[in-house]
Formats: sequence, structure tokens, C-alpha cells
Amino acid sequence: MILNDIKTKLKELDTNVFYGIVDTSMQKTLWNYIVFNRTSMKPSTNKSGYSDYYTVHIIREEWIPEGFEIEVINKMLEIDGMRLAGNDAVYTYVPKPNTNIVVEMLSIDFVKAKKA
Repeated sequence: MILNDIKTKLKELDTNVFYGIVDTSMQKTLWNYIVFNRTSMKPSTNKSGYSDYYTVHIIREEWIPEGFEIEVINKMLEIDGMRLAGNDAVYTYVPKPNTNIVVEMLSIDFVKAKKA
């Protein structure tokens, strides 16, 4: 199953990998992790199949280590048929509650075709 494939690949880079949202028991203490999710499913242009879209979010206290985003992209591209969606990866910043620490998040979109 593709979701297991994604989780397995990402766990090669970070032991803290979650699908959809962070485990609620860890939300207040854990700030260095990866979350991935499905975002949409679209019919292919020739109507013979579909494309599933996924987003990988890298979340780190202060900043994402330089080059780590490329490692994540390369791991995702090891999955058969997975490719970058072609849009910009987006950085977001939020303050860590009750601290002066910033949390950096990078969201990267991927797409994988499947037959109907």
C-alpha cells in the first residue's frame, strides 16, 4: 500500500513520522518530525486513470537542516511512480508555544498516477 511505502521511506530519515496529524499525546512536546497526507485525487487527462496527490511536511524547531529537504525529496522519488507535483514547496513559520523559538515547516507536494 502506498501509504505504508511513504511511511517506510520517510522513517529512513526520521523516526518521528506521522500520517495526517501528529499523535495528540506528543503535540505539546514534539517539534521535530515529518507528517504526510493525501491531498487530492484527480482524473488523468486521458481519462484512463487517476493521479493521487500527497504532501510531506517537514517540521523542525528553529530551522530545517540545510539539504534535509533534498533528502526527503530523494526518498519519496525512490517510490515507484512517485514524482514532484511541479508546484513550489512552501515554508511556514509559527512560534513554539510559551517560548521564543520559531518552528519552521516545509510542505512539499508529490503525485503518483494509478490506473482505474
